[in-house]
Amino acid sequence: MSTAWKYGNWIAGSWDKLQRGRHILIGIEEWIFRERSEFQEVAIATVPDYGRGLFLDAVVEFLALDEFVYHESFALPPLLFHPSPERVLIAGGGDGLALREVLRDPRVDEVVMVELDGLVIDACKAHLPELHRGSFDNNRATILIQDIFPYLESDPQPFDVILVDLLDAYDQLAVGLYDKVFRLLRDALTPAGIVGAFGDVAPPHMAIRVPYRGLKRVFENVAMHQAPLTAFGGGYGFLLASNSVAFDGTAAELIADRASALTGDLRALVPEHFPHCFAMPRHIRDGLDALDEESAPPTEGVTDAFSWIYPDESR
Repeated sequence: MSTAWKYGNWIAGSWDKLQRGRHILIGIEEWIFRERSEFQEVAIATVPDYGRGLFLDAVVEFLALDEFVYHESFALPPLLFHPSPERVLIAGGGDGLALREVLRDPRVDEVVMVELDGLVIDACKAHLPELHRGSFDNNRATILIQDIFPYLESDPQPFDVILVDLLDAYDQLAVGLYDKVFRLLRDALTPAGIVGAFGDVAPPHMAIRVPYRGLKRVFENVAMHQAPLTAFGGGYGFLLASNSVAFDGTAAELIADRASALTGDLRALVPEHFPHCFAMPRHIRDGLDALDEESAPPTEGVTDAFSWIYPDESR
């Protein structure tokens, strides 16, 4: 059940379910697409000054103004740290924007995108062509509409890079999902494989701790860098994990050389900043180090956080 809220043309586009005192309301200028699948409400809308955005159950997935910051920061580093990322898996990513970034690397021969909700693909393909730029129809891309778990359990041919573009780790469902999926991902990787993931780094709860914890349990090397994202109201963290690649020990010159072969210009990512950008500020490092591996995000009561503001019919 969604815990985001809507009222008229205002939408709780980024409601941090762990922090009931921190909410971002986004004003909608025009609804482009709104339909409900068997899983969620899928909406595409225009936001003044920010352009079109994708909303799933009223939670913002991206806004056109700065989506490139998110997708370059998420999708490209795992590719650039790999010596030969020929096969890539995207778990989720139905908007096609992570797929767009992966296809910029000429070393990639095949990208498999496994998305649960076909309505997300259909809506984005039809209404966001200027963003996905035809990525769905690229001959290197294979699009599968199915649950990621049975796909991984089917023992597919191993991947060099896997990008986890699933839901944010805000509730018990997401905690269980991440704990299960990372173990399956480890078995779906080549020996030099790399996993990329993401999460909110806003203290005190730092939702990124859930994927960070899951990756640390099954991978020897885990590194994180950050990027500012207006759509999400602050900083966002991006994780890389591997049992073979030492991220801190990879020279910036090597990353920059691989990046020079990408098609198109980089607008957000600065390859020369690696690996220095893996250095985390003290409050982030302490938050990750203090994580109780058995703890789970509190969820009791959060669905009623806005009940005193919005009548029932506005939910």
